[in-house]
Amino acid sequence: MAPHAAVLLTLLALALAAPLAARAADTHLHFFLHDQVSGSNPTAVQIIKGPGSTSSAIPGIAFGDTTVIDDALTETPSATSAAVGRAQGYYMMSSQSGAVLMMCVNLLLTAGDYNGSTLAVIGRDDIMATTRELSVVGGTGKFRMATGYVLWRTNSSSGTDVTAELDVYVAALNGTSTIAADAPVSPIDGGAGAGTDGGASGKSSSGAAALRGARPYGWANAVVAAVLVALAGCVW
Repeated sequence: MAPHAAVLLTLLALALAAPLAARAADTHLHFFLHDQVSGSNPTAVQIIKGPGSTSSAIPGIAFGDTTVIDDALTETPSATSAAVGRAQGYYMMSSQSGAVLMMCVNLLLTAGDYNGSTLAVIGRDDIMATTRELSVVGGTGKFRMATGYVLWRTNSSSGTDVTAELDVYVAALNGTSTIAADAPVSPIDGGAGAGTDGGASGKSSSGAAALRGARPYGWANAVVAAVLVALAGCVW
C-alpha cells in the first residue's frame, strides 16, 4: 500500500470516529415513580374515558382511557424519601386485548448535577410484564439530544396507586461538540431565556448553548468519509 493511501485511510478512520467521540459516557439513573390515582390530591387524573369494554386485566380500565400525570420521583420506594424530580406527561390504554399502556413522559430532574434537565421517554408499557423497556428519545439541559432506554418495573401497588422502579441508561452530547456561538441559551445554561416582552432567548458568548442542527452522524461526516474513500481508491 502506498504511503499516501495509508494516510488517507487514517484520515477516514478519524472522520468516522469523531462522531463517537462527541458522545458522553453512558449515565445510569435510578429512582422510583409514584403514580397516585386515589386521594384528595392525585398525581394521575383520567382525562379521556374510552368507549370500549373494560380490560379483564385491570378492572375499570378500558381501551382508549387516557391519564395525565405529574408523578413524584424519589430516591427510594418510600413516597416520603428524598425527591429527585417529576414525571410529567400522559399514558393511555393502547391495546384491545391486554393491559398495555402507551407512555409519553418527560422526566424532570430537580436534584443533584442534573437539576433542571429533562429526559423524554416514550414507549410500550406491558404492565403485566416484570420488566418493560421504553425509549429515551431526547432531552434538555445536560441531556440535550440524549438517547437511551428505561427499564421500567412495578415495585408495588395498592389499589389503583402504583410505585414503579426506573433504571435509566442514557448518553448525551458532551461539551466537546461544536456549538454555534450565537445559539440561544436556556436558563439551565445560565441564559436569561425568553424575555418578558416575548422576544428571543438570550445568546451565548461562552459556547454553552443549544446545538444548532448537529447530529453525531450528520451528513457532513458522511460526505467527508465518501470523499476519502474515493481518494483512497484512486491512489491504490
